[in-house]
Amino acid sequence: MSDRLQVLVIDDDAADRMAMRRHLAFAGTAIDVQEADTGAGGIALLKARKFDCVFVDYRLPDMEGTALLQNFYDINTDQMPAPFVMLTGQGGEAVMAEALRWGAHDYIVKDNVTTAAVMISLAKAREIFDLKRARHSAEEKLRQAQKMDAVGQLTSGVAHDFNNLLTVILGNTRLMHRRLEALSDPDARTAITKKVEAVESAARRGADLIRHLMVFSRQRELKEDIVDIGQSVRATVELLQRTLGERVEIRIAGEEQTPPVGVDSTLLENALINIAVNARDAMPEGGRLTFSVANAQFNGADYALISVSDTGCGMPEHVRERIFEPFYTTKPADEGTGLGLAMVYGFVRQTGGHIEVESAEAQGTTFRIYLPPARGEKNKEKSNAG
Repeated sequence: MSDRLQVLVIDDDAADRMAMRRHLAFAGTAIDVQEADTGAGGIALLKARKFDCVFVDYRLPDMEGTALLQNFYDINTDQMPAPFVMLTGQGGEAVMAEALRWGAHDYIVKDNVTTAAVMISLAKAREIFDLKRARHSAEEKLRQAQKMDAVGQLTSGVAHDFNNLLTVILGNTRLMHRRLEALSDPDARTAITKKVEAVESAARRGADLIRHLMVFSRQRELKEDIVDIGQSVRATVELLQRTLGERVEIRIAGEEQTPPVGVDSTLLENALINIAVNARDAMPEGGRLTFSVANAQFNGADYALISVSDTGCGMPEHVRERIFEPFYTTKPADEGTGLGLAMVYGFVRQTGGHIEVESAEAQGTTFRIYLPPARGEKNKEKSNAG
């Protein structure tokens, strides 16, 4: 990828476009300039590629510059696909206010265009664009945290009630085992014992689910095991090969040696299984599920990275943005609770890790789980750095 700034100038006046090219070239910064002489041409370029800044004239032959802005402005998030600067020969406050209202990050009056003014406006627009994007990201994380806290409180109460019910069920199965020992008919004893064991097995699975919900709602501390994630991924893949069916090809694409991580090994395995089951559902005709393990950095810190990719149907953006919300699901009512990926998210965040999702319709999905090294490993890294 080029390090040069990509700038788009949308203006029907060839002389004004040439002047903008000259100002951008004289600035001494590596800039590639694309041009469009109509609003429709500018829209087509903006949909085809990304730009680091867009200068758009207020008066275009087929539309006003603000109409072009409205094609891209998201009123709900106050976001634009790139930094925008409005160029205008009419420097009234009404023009400036309208441009800013529809997402422009700055504006320049053409009578005052100089190289310095163009570069100041470009830098200002990019800075405001980055600040808005960072603010939106922070607001989304806050909303997600608030949702998780709210559902955590609800889950905690439900989990306690179910735990009490399961305690009664398991207690009674123990009593039934004792009574069965007194039966004189061995065939009857065997038949009834199998049924009691089935009830007991189901109750224990329910108890495991309750434990996960208690961790999810932060009513129970995570157990911290020292885990080799490469070994954990291999064990999970071996289990999945017996459960996902022949239509899904499972493979490990790469496995770098990573420092051990401090996580609940059972919850890590459950998180990977949960992601894998969702991947299977996204590949009803079959496909490929790929795991990989690597060292990676996230926000400047070292992590062990587990990637899980599928060749399924992928997700549109409006679905991808909500998959970690508690109780959000695209599955039929009797096939999904909407808690699976929310619990994966909660588990990863409680370990001090991060999770990302990359997906697009018909292009598959990739989950990336970043897990921090175990505490002892972090100290080793600091000692080695010193």
